[in-house]
Amino acid sequence: MNRIKLVLVMIIWGSLGVFTRSIPLSALSLAFLRALIALPFLFGVMKMQKADKVEWYLLKPYLISGVLLGFGWLTLFYGFKHTSISSAVIIYNMCPVYVMIAAPLLLKETISRIQIAVIFSSFLGLCLIVGHNLLEGYGYMGMALSAVSGMLYAAIVLINRSITCRVDNQTATFVQIFTAMIVLLPFVLIDGNILTVVNLDAMAAIYTILLGILHTSVAYTIFFSLSAYMKSVEIVSYSYLEPLFGILFSVIVVGEKLTILQIIGGVFILGSTYIGEMLKGRKISKEKDPTQMVTTDAYRSSEK
Repeated sequence: MNRIKLVLVMIIWGSLGVFTRSIPLSALSLAFLRALIALPFLFGVMKMQKADKVEWYLLKPYLISGVLLGFGWLTLFYGFKHTSISSAVIIYNMCPVYVMIAAPLLLKETISRIQIAVIFSSFLGLCLIVGHNLLEGYGYMGMALSAVSGMLYAAIVLINRSITCRVDNQTATFVQIFTAMIVLLPFVLIDGNILTVVNLDAMAAIYTILLGILHTSVAYTIFFSLSAYMKSVEIVSYSYLEPLFGILFSVIVVGEKLTILQIIGGVFILGSTYIGEMLKGRKISKEKDPTQMVTTDAYRSSEK
């Protein structure tokens, strides 16, 4: 049952690009509304679980990652709107590669030969994706913003890894999303396009509400409820279904066509990072208590 729930979460997150394309609002408005709509539900869940009171100083890293999360959503939504959904999905899933590159420098972690091979293979795949998009007439903007989104999510992962005194998952999620909303608010007010939400038709309004409730509140809540029962390596293995569902939805729903260059590039990026994460997860499992469960430092727990 837990595995079915996790697959459901990956399907929900995989449909994010299709939903974004279906809502005629700016990426900035979408990112802000996603947080705004999600917060009441997350607050209710947090209160029902009766989380212990948390000292403010413990929330500092979550506030920082919340800022990055807000801009990560923003750049990802811009990526969805300015390039093909499949390419945006593949490019921002370079996140584990950026972590592999930065972790030895920032966290003093060692880098293995396998990880070096993963980095090389992923960047080769990235070059193929970029080359394909340029041939198809897409500009650099969508690809660049998708890449920036992946880098921001990588920074969130590194921050989460460095946290020594953690708070409960629901509190951490609420703080991060609340911070994301607050940091986006000035830009939304300056932009002024948020008022166009009143002009949405019924279907677009439903999509917008689902973006906040389904893709954020419900998906986060299910994900964190599963993290108490499933091992990190298992969750990471299932998390690679998300980009695959994203590509599948872009083909079936939006009608995008996959070319040989995209497929090869996607295999290089997703395949190599999957292998790298699995090998790393098994190594950690051998070094630590095999019953240790995943927490918020699982790399996909804060990025969607």
